Amino acid sequence: MNRTPLLAAILLTAVHAPAAAAQALDWQFSGFATLGAVYTRSDDLRFARIGTDAPGGHNPDTGPDSILGLQAGIRLDERNTAVLQLVTRETPRNDYRPRAALAFLSHQLGPELSARIGRLRTPFFMLSDSIDINYSRPWVRPPVEVYGLNPFPDLDGADLLYRTRLGAGNLEVHPYVGASRTPVIGGGEARLSRLRGISLMYDRGPLTLSAGHAVAHLAVHRDSAEFRDFAANLPPSLRERMSGSGAHASFSSIGFQWDDGRWLLSGEIARNTAARFSNSARGVYLMAGYRDGRLTPYFGLARQHQDRTLLPAGLAATYPELGGLIDGFNRSRNQAQRSVTAGLRWDFTPHTALKAEFTHVRTDRGAFGSFIPRGDAFAPGLDERSMNLLSLSVDVVF
Repeated sequence: MNRTPLLAAILLTAVHAPAAAAQALDWQFSGFATLGAVYTRSDDLRFARIGTDAPGGHNPDTGPDSILGLQAGIRLDERNTAVLQLVTRETPRNDYRPRAALAFLSHQLGPELSARIGRLRTPFFMLSDSIDINYSRPWVRPPVEVYGLNPFPDLDGADLLYRTRLGAGNLEVHPYVGASRTPVIGGGEARLSRLRGISLMYDRGPLTLSAGHAVAHLAVHRDSAEFRDFAANLPPSLRERMSGSGAHASFSSIGFQWDDGRWLLSGEIARNTAARFSNSARGVYLMAGYRDGRLTPYFGLARQHQDRTLLPAGLAATYPELGGLIDGFNRSRNQAQRSVTAGLRWDFTPHTALKAEFTHVRTDRGAFGSFIPRGDAFAPGLDERSMNLLSLSVDVVF
């Protein structure tokens, strides 16, 4: 079910007011866009941002990073506001259907406390609030080793924002509840229900610290031809580990950022766990950049490690006739890899930036990393690979 019309209706209902009141509404409009392309020097693997785009056969591929977003904010009165943000980009279903990334009503409960209801951003990561606004970051895309751990972008629910002074800095406490869903590459859908969590943010001068934790019930329903053919050969007990509902899942992250106007340092570590339907993994990155006028060279290191496979590796011994299939499926779901990135950002206008970056990736044994085979989805011999990516983007805000 597409919830965009329902969420838009909530906001439109909020602004139905008498003509005299409508004239007092304070409207704000803004937008952002990125035209990006990534080139992979590989004939048998293609780069993918899991949960974001559909890996295509084009090389260079514009799907992972290109996006257009438009936002309208309405101040209804001194205590109430409404926000609607529509974005269009390539989806895992290989279309560009616009969706509501934000669609919420906000009510100021007090000087330091506000409540929101509707479609919100899932605050799983330090950079979640600006994840689609590529202009706000020095790099072409956030490190996939960390930001690929949790592909759920939206929260349909409610939250509280409590902001207060703490010592010489500012503290934000952000509890939330709701649900989320995202398409699965090849067909199907993943859902989080009974999602509840809290994120904390503390900033003092150039330093920002963040931490968060969330738990939910995970459901994954796969509906690709490759999966149906694969699952048909498995006993029911194994199919229930790969597709279904009701699994416990959790996600945690800790991050920091230092930005004094000249030096930019940031890092984040995150971990996801799932009882079924998904593997469990952890990731970390460190990035350093230096602003020199309009130029910002930057350098980053990132690593993802798999903690637990989706199907236990010992099953190959229990079902020797299925050993190759089980290993292939686990390999296709394993994003473990390490990478080194060097790039340059050029702010050639006050609201437009050109970025170019080179990334060298090494996938782990038994892992495809952030790549998907161009042919057989469970093909052997494509792990432990060294890959080079060249990424270019033009980012703009308006």
